[in-house]
Amino acid sequence: MALILRNATYWDGDSSNPGYGDVTCDGGVITGVHEPGRADRAGDDDVEMDLDGSFLLPGLIDAHVHLVWSGGADPAAVVEQEGEQLTVLRAGDHARAHLDAGITTIRDLGSNWDVAISVARAIDRGAIEGPTVIASGRTVIMTGGHDGFWGVASDGADAVVRAVRGQVLRGAGVIKTAATGGVYGRAEGEEVDDSELTFEELSALAHEAHRRGRKVAAHALGTEGIRNAVRAGIDTIEHGVFLTEDIIAEMARRRTVLCPTTETYYRIAESATTGNAPAYAVHKAGRVVEGQRVSVQMALDAGIPVIAGTDAGAPGMPHPTLVDELERLVEYGLTTHQALRGATSLAADALGNDRIGRIRPGARADLVMVDGDPFTSVDALRDLWGVVRAERVVRSRT
Repeated sequence: MALILRNATYWDGDSSNPGYGDVTCDGGVITGVHEPGRADRAGDDDVEMDLDGSFLLPGLIDAHVHLVWSGGADPAAVVEQEGEQLTVLRAGDHARAHLDAGITTIRDLGSNWDVAISVARAIDRGAIEGPTVIASGRTVIMTGGHDGFWGVASDGADAVVRAVRGQVLRGAGVIKTAATGGVYGRAEGEEVDDSELTFEELSALAHEAHRRGRKVAAHALGTEGIRNAVRAGIDTIEHGVFLTEDIIAEMARRRTVLCPTTETYYRIAESATTGNAPAYAVHKAGRVVEGQRVSVQMALDAGIPVIAGTDAGAPGMPHPTLVDELERLVEYGLTTHQALRGATSLAADALGNDRIGRIRPGARADLVMVDGDPFTSVDALRDLWGVVRAERVVRSRT
């Protein structure tokens, strides 16, 4: 049974301007992009939709979420109070919310009890509805390091290699590590400038993950930790708040990707009045916001790929919040085209999957339909009315 989408104003995920025509899908993949009226006529069992000029885009990608977290003022405490079984149910609901918003792929970078890995399996097997989930499960950290609520404490090169192998065995599709302290995590004994796993440990971790076919994402806010992570061959720098010219040059040379998660720090900083985050996190976030604005612009100027990740589930960041992140990235200097690519083709490249994030023959038939023009404003993505995942229509006007 084929899916034929006619008269679409479509964007392929790369081009600076949209096209107009018909898109055909079969077997879960896009089989053709045609001039209007040139697609094969629909058969008796095929599904045909006339988009009447509506925008058709690749399914969106959120490259940094936490399905186990609620987005409340202290989500880690909620998980501790509710326990594993209730958290699994919550994570499944969050996954479905992403799909309803046109986010057809998410990268989950941290979950208690490796819950996100189980959610990924459940979706893949058709047990529950949701986007494709690329999950790290637990984070490889130093003893006493950031992400302690779901960390695998690992000290020394041999220990981090063992931890990587353990996460791969459990089904992790990506490896997450912590190179520095963070804003939200521990009320005492953790600062954003703290360098955590050493260069030698990060190098061993990255080498083993790559040997096992997994990319590596590093939580890294402070300068020394970011520098260590980039030099060690980490694939994506998460947050990347305090960049310097030498780090930028090394990232450009290595094609290291920046996933800044700008909106989450902005909201935590605002929590001084809203109460949406613990006081210790609010204090640290105020310093982070301005540093991150500068670093994002530095990355753009150097041609470093900037992708969209929300940290959805973190304090003040409900599931989903991707459009808010895209709007913040535009405020920080991205064009709408760059922001859209950051949630589609560039994100797909960063995740190492050339079958998502684009509309072209052979790509997975993950698609979204909107009434507005996202090139004029990414806010148009809020007017989404259609979602297709692997050719199956999961949301439409009727």
